[in-house]
Amino acid sequence: MVTDRDRHELFSVPQAQLGAGPADTLMALLPPVGWADVATKSDVRGLGTGLRAEIAELRAELRGEMAELRGEMALLRGHVDSLLPKQIAANIASMIGVAGLVIGAAHFL
Repeated sequence: MVTDRDRHELFSVPQAQLGAGPADTLMALLPPVGWADVATKSDVRGLGTGLRAEIAELRAELRGEMAELRGEMALLRGHVDSLLPKQIAANIASMIGVAGLVIGAAHFL
């Protein structure tokens, strides 16, 4: 494991040979931790595989929830469709009643 002392020693040699600017650039190009802590391509691939599996699981859950919502919407649509004839009949009855009131009121004038 690389310690801060090791990093300082690594910095001091280029600083003495090349100057502070190039030594700072060199240190900026090195990882701030040990090389064991740097992610590799296989690490990233493994994370990608895990992420894809989680996304697939979420999609499956969403498909199930959407199917459930579609079923509930179909039930609601059926209920609304069964109420529609009753609503139309009630509206027709109301219109006939209002027409009767208008005709009756016209006879009194």
